[in-house]
Amino acid sequence: MVARILRYKIIVLLAVFALVATGCSRAEKPAVGAKGEAALQVPEGIQLFPSYHNKEKIASNHMTLISKGKVKVANCLPCHNNPDKFCNVCHEYTGTAKVMVGKTYKDVLALEMPAAGIPAPPSHTPTDTWKTAHDEAIIYGKETIATCSGCHPVADQFCNKCHENAGIRKIKY
Repeated sequence: MVARILRYKIIVLLAVFALVATGCSRAEKPAVGAKGEAALQVPEGIQLFPSYHNKEKIASNHMTLISKGKVKVANCLPCHNNPDKFCNVCHEYTGTAKVMVGKTYKDVLALEMPAAGIPAPPSHTPTDTWKTAHDEAIIYGKETIATCSGCHPVADQFCNKCHENAGIRKIKY
């Protein structure tokens, strides 16, 4: 009987030790450059950041900025169009509700796309590469606005919808 109680106590102690050893490791805090599930995937090649992209300010105030209408989710979508690879990484870490976006940023901004059947140019493939290559191509002179206007002939139906949401000057061509 004593041996059985001792064996029971040892099993319980080993179980508690195993739980403590494996269950107390803290999840890695989400961050740019983190590995695995904690990695925030940010667009590459973008040089222009809105004024509210201060890391400390976003982490502590982004919900206030959104709820008070100072920042709209539509403003975020052109660059952060996959909430599961950005917003929801932090939301899961903090235990807050996931960001759900039922529409693509093209739908939210009502961007008018060229007629179906026109193949995307190499700068647009894989899909949506243009948004991360935009600065490199246009701002730094690797492409001209004339290149874009061939498929997007009315700036107010495409370029300026993103520019207005991001607070960037309108394009005229």
